[in-house]
Amino acid sequence: MRAKPRSLAGLTKSAAQIIQTETLPKLAAMRPLLVLALLLILAPAASAGAFPDKGNPRQAQVRHLATNDGDRTYLVQPVAAAGHHPIVILLHGGTQTAQQIWRQTSLPTLGQQEGFIVVAPQGVNDHWNDGRGATIAGDKASTADDIGFIKAIIYDVTARDGGDATAVFIAGPSNGGFMAMYFACQAGSLLRAGANLIANLPADQLAACKPAKPLPWLSLNGTDDPLVPFNGQPSGVKKRGQVQPALASADQTFAFWADRAGCAAPISSEKLPDLDPRDGSWVERRLRAGCAGGTTSVQYVVHGGGHITPGLTVGPVIARMLGGANQDIDTGTVLWAHFKATLR
Repeated sequence: MRAKPRSLAGLTKSAAQIIQTETLPKLAAMRPLLVLALLLILAPAASAGAFPDKGNPRQAQVRHLATNDGDRTYLVQPVAAAGHHPIVILLHGGTQTAQQIWRQTSLPTLGQQEGFIVVAPQGVNDHWNDGRGATIAGDKASTADDIGFIKAIIYDVTARDGGDATAVFIAGPSNGGFMAMYFACQAGSLLRAGANLIANLPADQLAACKPAKPLPWLSLNGTDDPLVPFNGQPSGVKKRGQVQPALASADQTFAFWADRAGCAAPISSEKLPDLDPRDGSWVERRLRAGCAGGTTSVQYVVHGGGHITPGLTVGPVIARMLGGANQDIDTGTVLWAHFKATLR
């Protein structure tokens, strides 16, 4: 069902030589997130489980919007059938593009099967202005009005594609996860639910973020994430010479959103089946039930997982830099299961 990862043997001789003699020796000196983006282009994602196929950005439509930050674009996969359809907004990680995140998620395939619209906006300089300031990306940091941009996309898709304005969902990994939370803090009235992937709430937002309404939430983090530490990050930490903002822990982040969703029940947890014992990780699912509207908030803890969303595969160089990639769950599948449950 799924294509196998591309190996050097499957490339032309010239392409293999370029990777071996030029690309691989330079990987260690590159920024970790840029390395991840490059490797995911060279090796399409695959998994040990029978997961849905990842998306093909060539099958998506490219849309343009005029904004105060100039011409901006987003990818969209509408639903052919008439009616009003849920909208799932997927925000790429820092240094990535909308096309790359499209290739890394099963949401387009699930959208075709389940009848929801998939949207992947493009950030300025391949980054999101997620409220943490310029320190996170140096000269590549974005100062764009991304809150306004995402709002405009919601209005555009609702008007042009039959999007259901009462069923808008948002999610993203890393910088995209920070942006998803920032949007929920600033414009949560437009959302039905959301998710942060390998991203924690900035510590100052524990008090500053006041979502306009309860939002059933999904959090996903790896316990061995070297970039977004599972246990949080104190203020004053420097990365690439830049002082970074303090981060709440993954558990604090989940508790924040579950509490704001009005979840009355304590955490219940279960260990999910270890489908691929070779990946060096396993997944714990923690639930907070009794949330507003009879919904549930959920936290996926990838024990032994790094700064990579489950269901992707990377080579040993990336694994050493970003940590292991879990193959027991498919990120797109668990996202849609969470979002779909709020529609009942």
